[in-house]
Amino acid sequence: MEKIPTYKDERGIFIPFKGGCDQFNVSINPNKYTFRGMHYQTNPPQTKTIKVIQGSVLDFLYDLDTKELKIYNLDITNEVFVDKNYAHGFLTLEDNTIFTYSVTGEYNPESEHSIVWNTIPELKKIINDTIGDNKLIISDKDKIGK
Repeated sequence: MEKIPTYKDERGIFIPFKGGCDQFNVSINPNKYTFRGMHYQTNPPQTKTIKVIQGSVLDFLYDLDTKELKIYNLDITNEVFVDKNYAHGFLTLEDNTIFTYSVTGEYNPESEHSIVWNTIPELKKIINDTIGDNKLIISDKDKIGK
């Protein structure tokens, strides 16, 4: 039996699972206006199926080739497929939002990359308009990119 690590930081908890897909991840976000992203992985590149199981999010897909940003309002009634050519991120719109994604390829922290959210003008505007004077909860890693 392989122990699968759980990652915890100021945003909450990230729990990877393995099952029918290569990996099934759960992101537990205690606070409204938590942002995770804009992440993508290169080795192996991952496709993801995104599903909110509690709460709601603004979900962002950023095409790495065309630089087009796609935005989805997600709650428990819908899901989104993320192709491997996209960076992905989300902003929680409610406290205690739980977000799942099943992925191809296992999570590899060494090959994870991120685009700083506020370097994408449309994304910066949407997030700033959504949170207003509230504080964005974001990791140091996501503030500087990788």
